[in-house]
Amino acid sequence: MRLAAPLRVLPVAVGHGAGALRARVGGVPARWRRRMLFVLALLALLAGVYFAWFRDSSIVAVQRVTVTGITTSDAPRIRARLIAAAESMTTLHVDKQALMDALPTTAAVADLRITTSFPHGMAIQVIQSSAVAVLVAPGRRIAVAADGSLLTGVRAGSVPAINVGALPSSGRLGRGRALTLVAAAAAAPAPLRSRIARIRQLPVKGLVAYIEAGPQVILGDSTRLAAKWAVAAAVLADPDSRGASYVDVSLPERPVAGGVSVPQPDPAQQGQPPAAAPGTGTPGAGGPGTGAAATGTPGAGAQSPPGATASGTAGTPGTGTPGTGTPGTGTPGAGYPGGAGTGTSP
Repeated sequence: MRLAAPLRVLPVAVGHGAGALRARVGGVPARWRRRMLFVLALLALLAGVYFAWFRDSSIVAVQRVTVTGITTSDAPRIRARLIAAAESMTTLHVDKQALMDALPTTAAVADLRITTSFPHGMAIQVIQSSAVAVLVAPGRRIAVAADGSLLTGVRAGSVPAINVGALPSSGRLGRGRALTLVAAAAAAPAPLRSRIARIRQLPVKGLVAYIEAGPQVILGDSTRLAAKWAVAAAVLADPDSRGASYVDVSLPERPVAGGVSVPQPDPAQQGQPPAAAPGTGTPGAGGPGTGAAATGTPGAGAQSPPGATASGTAGTPGTGTPGTGTPGTGTPGAGYPGGAGTGTSP
């Protein structure tokens, strides 16, 4: 009997398979992993070059600056400061806060919109602050923004006046009564704000706005100002509140329009008869009698309801010897009880 040849192990084949398995760790061939590592290293190098040198290099330095949107009297000074700050930057590295810090403290600037054009151009659009009130100090008036910044060179226009003892030297209002009044003006809707003559703070009423040719608006404390103004605007627009001397919205859930003249109702429109004049009765006259004196019992006027015709009751015939008294009659009265008729015999 011939035995079959024993199985031969092929170490080369087995070794080749193990190497292939090790080369495909995670399912990625070794050559692809090497390429990925190379790309990542290259990107890291480029990022380092960009942030460490290129974005702040003179190759992309700002050289042309245009500034628009300034209409105040100090526009030349603002423009010069912005250009100087911008020329220290590059088109790839713009610092907006540095530009804002370069502005004068009295500049009426709310925001800056910056665009760059590679490699050397920058455009700055200045968004000016709008006045919400005007501060009135002895001998001086100056517009003020919602954040309390004094707007030098800005025309206030139709905004509420706020009386202050003196203007702040820092160019901005600090915490206090004046800033509270400015916040009350800023919270008012723009169409309504232009109709407010002034705003004051009174001991009992709190914040009070005086509408030109209109009522006072009592706001109370400085909380929920936007909600209070929204309610006040709705009340003022309501025809039923026309003629009110004040509108109290210190509690916006319960607004009150006071001082409204309420017309008296017309009785004819409510089904009530008009009031009648009191009725009167003319005394009855007794006819002449003979004999003993005759006496007549006075006639009693019947009480009539309002508006009905009243009539006098005839007097009782007089008794005598031999004559009789003529019955007295009362003239009809209107409205109130009629007069009593009387008859007498001489």
